[in-house]
This record gives sequence, structure tokens and C-alpha cells, in this order.
Amino acid sequence: MDSDLEKIVRRNIKELEKAVSTETGLKVAKVMQGITDKENIAWAIAGGLAMHLYGFDRSTKDVDFIADKRLSLSVVRRLNFGGERYEIKIGKRAIPVDWILRSDKYKDFYRQALKDATELDGWKILTPEWLVILKYIAGRGKDRLDLFWLLQQKGLVNRNTVRKNLVKVVGKLGAEGFLLGLEREYDLADMTADREGDENESYKPDDSYPDYND
Repeated sequence: MDSDLEKIVRRNIKELEKAVSTETGLKVAKVMQGITDKENIAWAIAGGLAMHLYGFDRSTKDVDFIADKRLSLSVVRRLNFGGERYEIKIGKRAIPVDWILRSDKYKDFYRQALKDATELDGWKILTPEWLVILKYIAGRGKDRLDLFWLLQQKGLVNRNTVRKNLVKVVGKLGAEGFLLGLEREYDLADMTADREGDENESYKPDDSYPDYND
């Protein structure tokens, strides 16, 4: 009889078989690029693939994009917050693609994130600062892991730019409200950030803290 641990391991192995690698994710992005060029649609890489490209190799089962229009593809299902799920064939696999067109109260954040997307190595991708905001809004367990990782990477996220991005959408007063919650995440990320050297190296209380009042 299988032990509980064996069942857990077997279940996780099956889940890993569904994982989408960075290479496969970029193949999907290439297909989407060809379609969007023909249909004149603005889009950018988001979600797990964006995290992969910035260096975090967590497992993901689909490929996420944000966009300004729907595609002329068969819809697998509608996304409850706005958008559609498609499937793109890569080799023998049908890769799930979430094409995000937010229609809820957070739609303005996503529209601005798309407008501010950057082009890196030929790919349109959400900036790290916008990923921080959208991960904070999403608030699921995996989103918090992504958020902490982003904040812990030296030189990746400009926290003043996070503030400026928030101001674009909700104004100065609204941004300050968001930052009350985000600053708690900043503190946790700073305290748990990996540091080079001895794994038992203590946290230095005199480390500089970013100034939001620029």
C-alpha cells in the first residue's frame, strides 16, 4: 500500500509533467506574435513566463498575456475577470494560454501596465514594477511568492517607479493607500532576502530603505 508521502510525490511528478518551460513559453509567444501582428493587437508577456524571463524559474502550467483585444482563435473558456483561454499546439502538447482582458475594477491597472510594457530582446513584457503591483492585487499564494522574489532581487524593481505607476492610475492619494499595504511586503521581502556569504549572516538594521517621497 502506498504511503501518503509516495502519493504526494507521484501527484507532484504528474503536475510537473504539465509544467511549461521557458523555451515552450517563448514558442507560444512567437505564435501569438504572428497572430497579433496580423490582427493589430497590443499585447505583452505576463504571469509565469514573465517571471521566468526575469530569472525566477517557478513552475507554471500556462502562458499568460495581457492585451487590448480578443484574438480570432477558438475559445476554450472565458476568464471570470475578463479575457479568454486558448490552446496553442507546440509539438504534441496543447499549451493553455490565458489572454487577459480585465473587465473588473482592476482593468485600469492592466491597461496602464500594457501601455508601459517594455521591449526586451525582441519581446514585449510587463515591467518588474508593474508585475509587483499586479501580483499584489492578485494576492494568491503563488502571486505573493512572485512578489517577494521580485522585491528581493537587487536592482530589478525600482520602488519609486512602483509609486509613480500607482499614481498614474489612482492618483497620489490612492497610491498612498496602496503603498500602506505594499510597504509591509517591502519590509518582509527585505528581511527575508537572500544574501551572499554565510547562510547565517544576520540582517543589518542599517541597510538603506527606499525613499518614496521623490
